Amino acid sequence: MKPYFKIITILFIIGLVKESFAQTPLFRNYKTKLFIGMPVRLKIKGNVLAERYKTAISNSYYDDPYIRKFHGKGGLNFAGHYCFVYWGCGSDCQHGAIVDLQTGNVYDGPTAARQFEYKRWSRLLIVNRPGDKSDCAVCQPEYWILNEETKRFVKIK
Repeated sequence: MKPYFKIITILFIIGLVKESFAQTPLFRNYKTKLFIGMPVRLKIKGNVLAERYKTAISNSYYDDPYIRKFHGKGGLNFAGHYCFVYWGCGSDCQHGAIVDLQTGNVYDGPTAARQFEYKRWSRLLIVNRPGDKSDCAVCQPEYWILNEETKRFVKIK
C-alpha cells in the first residue's frame, strides 16, 4: 500500500505545480504595438502626481543616465507607448506611474514592496516579481494589466 501512496502523492504534487505554472500570466499574452516617433513634452502642471514627483518622473521619462543606472532604461519601456517610472516611498516600498509618450500625461500606477518587472512590448506589469527569498510578508507577486481606455491598472492575480 505504501508504494501506491507515494505514487499518488507525486502525481498530486506534479498536478499542483503544472496548474500553478498554467495560471501565471506571461508577458507574451499581453503584447501591444510599439510606438514609433518622438515622445512629446512631459506635462507636469495641473497633475498632482506629476507635480509631487516631478524629478523622479522627468528623469525616467527623459532617460537620464543616472536614473538608468538604478532603474533601467527610461523613455519607451512599457506597453507600447508608455514610460513606466517608479521611486522609493519608504522601506520595502516602491510607487509607480506611467507617462504616455504620445500625450505627455502622467497616470498613477501600483505600489510594490520590492520591484517591478515590465516589458516595452507588453501591457503586463509584475509587482514584487517572483523569486524573492526574503521573509517579507507583503512581497507576494501580483500581476497587473494596463487598461488602455481608462489608463488604470487592473489586478489579475
